[in-house]
Formats: sequence, C-alpha cells, structure tokens
Amino acid sequence: MILYAVILLPTLLGLICAFFPPGGSKKQTAFMLLAQAVITGVVLFAVCKGGAPSTPPIYFTETLTFSLMMDPLAAFFCLLTAACWLLTILYAYVYMKHEGKEPRFYAFLFLTEGMVFGSALAADLMTLYLFYELTSLLSFPLVLHSQNFKALLGASKYLYYSVGGAFLALFGMAVLSGSTSLSFCSGGHLTAGELTPTLMLAIFLTVLGFSAKAGLFPLHNWLPSAHPVAPAPAHALLSGIIAKVGAIAVIRTIYCVVGAEILQGTWLQTVCLCLALVTIFMGSFMGCTENGLKKRLAYSSISQISYVLLGIFILSPLGLTGALLQIFFHAAAKIGVFQSAGAIIYLTDVSTIDRFPGLGKRLPVTMVCFTMLALSLVGIPPFGGFHSKWYLATAALEALPGAMGYVVPAILLASALFTAAYLFSPIVHSFFPGKDFPAQTRVHEPAAMMLSLVVFSVSVLLLGLFPNGVISVMQSIAGTLM
Repeated sequence: MILYAVILLPTLLGLICAFFPPGGSKKQTAFMLLAQAVITGVVLFAVCKGGAPSTPPIYFTETLTFSLMMDPLAAFFCLLTAACWLLTILYAYVYMKHEGKEPRFYAFLFLTEGMVFGSALAADLMTLYLFYELTSLLSFPLVLHSQNFKALLGASKYLYYSVGGAFLALFGMAVLSGSTSLSFCSGGHLTAGELTPTLMLAIFLTVLGFSAKAGLFPLHNWLPSAHPVAPAPAHALLSGIIAKVGAIAVIRTIYCVVGAEILQGTWLQTVCLCLALVTIFMGSFMGCTENGLKKRLAYSSISQISYVLLGIFILSPLGLTGALLQIFFHAAAKIGVFQSAGAIIYLTDVSTIDRFPGLGKRLPVTMVCFTMLALSLVGIPPFGGFHSKWYLATAALEALPGAMGYVVPAILLASALFTAAYLFSPIVHSFFPGKDFPAQTRVHEPAAMMLSLVVFSVSVLLLGLFPNGVISVMQSIAGTLM
C-alpha cells in the first residue's frame, strides 16, 4: 500500500490545489510545502522499508499487468523528484505572481509529480507506458499555462511528439510481448538466440519512442518550442525531471526487459549511439546561435539530456553509472539554471543575451548561482557535472570498439566547448560590462527565489568536491540493473 500512497498523495494534493482561491497566498504555499514534505517523507519511508516493496500484479490480460515496485533505480528517481518539487514550490511562490492562475498551475504540477512517481515505480513495461502517457497529458497544461499563440504551438508540439513517440513504443511493446515477458528483472529476459530481425526492430522502435520525451534526434523539435513558453518553475522541472521519464523508460526497456549484454555490438547499439551523438552536438551548436535566454537553455537541454541516453547506449556498467550521474547532476544544475533565467526575466524583464551587460551588479546572487550551475553543465571540476562526463568518456574508451570509442570523447569535448561558449558569454557580459557602462542599481532578490537557487548551486559544488558517496550509490544502482 505504501507504493500506492506515493502516487496517490501528490495526486490528491493536486486535486485540492485546483480549489484554491487565486492569488498564491503564504498560507497556500505553507500548506503545499508541508504537504510536499510529507510526500517526501513517505517516499523516504518506502525507500528505507526492509526488502524491496512491491504490489501484487493486477491483470489486464494474461500477459499485460499493472504492478509497482521500489527497486534502487525507482528509489533514486523518486527521491530526486520529491526534493526538486519541494524546492520548486518555494521558488514558484514568488514567480507565479507574475504568471497568475496559480490554482490551475499547482494542480497540474502535483498531478504530474504523481505520474512521474508512477513511471519510476512501474514494475513492468505496460505500467510504465500508462504512467508515461499520463505524465505527458498532465504536464501539457503546464506548458500551455499562458494560453497565448506561442504557448499553444509549443504545448501542441510537446504533446504531439510525446504521444507520437509513445505510439512507436506501444507498437514495439506489442511485438515484444509476443516473445518475452514485459516485467522488469535484472539483466532482462532475452537471450542472444532469441534476437530475430523483427524483434530487434521492435526494440529499436520502443527505445526511439520513449526517447522522444528525452529529446533524442529526430524527435527533439518540441523542446525549443515548449521550453520558452512555459512558466519558469514548469520548464525547469520539464528539463530536470519530466524529460528524464523518457530516459528511465529506455533504461527499463534495455536493461530490465531485453538485456544489455545481448545488444552489445548490434546495429541497434550503433544507430542509437549515433543518434545520441548527433543530438549532443546539434543541441550544443544550436545553443550558440540563439539570442533568447530561454531558447538557448532549451537547446542546452537537448544536448545535456542526450548525455544520459549516450551512457545508456554504451551498454556497460560504467556507461550506465555515468548516465545516472548525469541524471542527478543535470537535474540540479538545469533546474537551477532555468530558475535563474526565470528570476532574471521576472526581476529585470531581460530575456535576451544582448541585454545581459551589468546584470552581475543588479542581480549578484542570481548571477553567482547561474555561474556556478553553468560551470557544472559545462563539466568543469570541481563541479558535479564533471564526474558524469568523465564517466561517460571513460566508459566509451573502455567498452566501445574501434573508432567509436574515440569519437564519443571527441564529441563530448566539442559539446563542452560549445556549452562554454553559450553559457560563459552572458556571464562575462553580466560581470564585466566595460568601464564605460553606466552604473545600475541593485534589484531586490526575493529570499524564497534565492533559497532554491542557492541550494542547487551549493549542491553541485559540494557533491562535486566530495563525490564518492554519490558515485558509490550510482554504481550500486547500475550493478542491480546489469
């Protein structure tokens, strides 16, 4: 029952929030913070409960079931989700005064959290697919929040790509269900002798379909349209957590249904690696061409989330460890960067890079946090993002044969240089506008906004300086999946 509670509590909270009066009062925020703290406590209790909690399967048919389990991967992603939601509520208290329509926003925010929990806790591919679709449908209104033409276009693209990808995955699942169990187990169910060409194509379609939410080329085009139009708290979670549901689904498909070992060296691995590398390079390069702050960060998300997929497709324990580290450190850094961007737009109405000069003096706390988080996204030590990228490059050199083992680190290095170019440029201009730049007064930075930014910034620094605990946890999770 505890696993059902993890999903039902945020769902119930979302329904309660729908009846809040507009205005976003302190009492409402305090209630939501307390409720989210309780949800986090319930998740922690479920994680710490002896053994691996699971629910009895509910049978739709003889082969299709609904069931939940709390394994190490689910525990990690649920805890990360709960913590990020808690900090985002605090930030949204200030920011959503700018957007309005708070009851609807919070209702769908918490409903989406419940579906993300369900995606992580799924014990079989059918259950995961159900929550994957519900995550898309319930996060759609978050992108549509402002209800103008651009929001409608961005939200429609997000929904079409997500649902279209899900249909691809469903087709692949239908073929898979005829050859193997869709329940999750360590190492998967299939053996090398069972891999027919038809089955390989089904696996590829399933992986490609789920990767749509993670922005894998050629199903990436929704991100540059959806991110700039969503409210800052929503698009921060969209990049940091919600898009990772696609990555979790890919991990479950490859490592818990099929089996990573039998896919090593196949055309499927090669094609998936190539798609991930194209996405990483393209996203980084396109980020350098954008003047709009939120759109630049949207292209950054395309690149950074594909680092996760790259680690998954390496099909080795070291690669999977790098992918899990990237899920963790990217969530903290990208949510913080998007929240920084939202604070800049909210407090100064600056939304393009060419207006950044002097922001370092006007918003010192915001811009210092932005700088720290950007350093992590680039992968500069001692910030946390360095460790995930190091593991990915090392895994490629160790596990991938021939030229591919060297191509991966080369693309990672090129991507890091492009990332530095599009993130460091606004930072330099904000702190060093030039001696002839007119002096500007400091803008008040609300404590509720800054607390969230500071927590994320300090986290990527401290966990980058002392990474052994995080790395050990990710290695342990990867070990349970191989």
